[in-house]
Amino acid sequence: MAEQLQTPDRTILIASSSLDRVTWEPIAADLAGRGYDVITYEADKVAQGTVPFDVSVNNSDGLQVRYDGRELSPRDIAAGWYRRSNLMSNILQGKSGQIGLDSERKVIQATVWDAVPEHAWLNSPERMRRVDNKLTQLALAREVGFAIPDTVATNRWETVTQSLPENIIFKTQYPFIMFCETDDLKMVYTTPLHNPDQLPTAGNPFPGLWQPQVPKSREWRITAVGDDTFDAAIYTSDGAKDDWRKHQSDQSMVEFRSEPFPDDEKEKCMQFLGRAGLRFGAFDFIEQPDGNITFLECNTNGQFGWLEAKLGLPISPAIASELAAIAKAA
Repeated sequence: MAEQLQTPDRTILIASSSLDRVTWEPIAADLAGRGYDVITYEADKVAQGTVPFDVSVNNSDGLQVRYDGRELSPRDIAAGWYRRSNLMSNILQGKSGQIGLDSERKVIQATVWDAVPEHAWLNSPERMRRVDNKLTQLALAREVGFAIPDTVATNRWETVTQSLPENIIFKTQYPFIMFCETDDLKMVYTTPLHNPDQLPTAGNPFPGLWQPQVPKSREWRITAVGDDTFDAAIYTSDGAKDDWRKHQSDQSMVEFRSEPFPDDEKEKCMQFLGRAGLRFGAFDFIEQPDGNITFLECNTNGQFGWLEAKLGLPISPAIASELAAIAKAA
């Protein structure tokens, strides 16, 4: 990229990775077509050393950032989208070593993100970090009026056996677990269990999350961008009631439909984002056979491309418009 002058009120930062280019590239192109100077930070290329990246702090100039041949002034970013900038390609053989290396990269990158004004972000990294805690967001969801599943995190099996019903599920705060003995990194889906017969009591229930298994007639993914929501109903066969993500490539087991979500529940989504200080959220719900709706979680950086492809939901243009509105207000 050739050296160029920045125009602060027209500069939009997309902090991501080339591994997620399919998601952010249409939005970057949309914003560029509107006349914005779009900087796309590709974390994996920085990690590989194929794109120059320098951060320095000194007595004369303070914090200085240079990326891909140009000066990048975080305080002059008019709008920013923090879009999975921790997706990294592996350059080490051992996954445990790779995780340690990536942790160091995240800290250095965070120096830049922290310097961007919080109001400029679609979702600020710091607010996302807080809300991504599933227990924190369940408490917030209850405050805005959502029905939530009773949830416990405990290091005592008797808490699980005594406070939860026979049919329960196990989930983790984050979808990936590292097994250091074998150096395996595995995705952990929601796991149904019978309480207490199927509990692995030889181990420790902490730090997992334990909930009642909520019966499902259908599920919902509600993607909220600014003041807009994009509603998708999810229908699953009996064999896919555990976690639709595990089966979504099989159309006979998982079907997505564009159907309207209740307005009062959508209003709670807006209240949730407002209290959390966010402008984007991908909400997951269960609708029970009796019609009651249970909040599961809000992914502050949720995927949406498959909803655009399958249902034609215009989520990318909405994100571009929201970033443009943030920049305009700067």
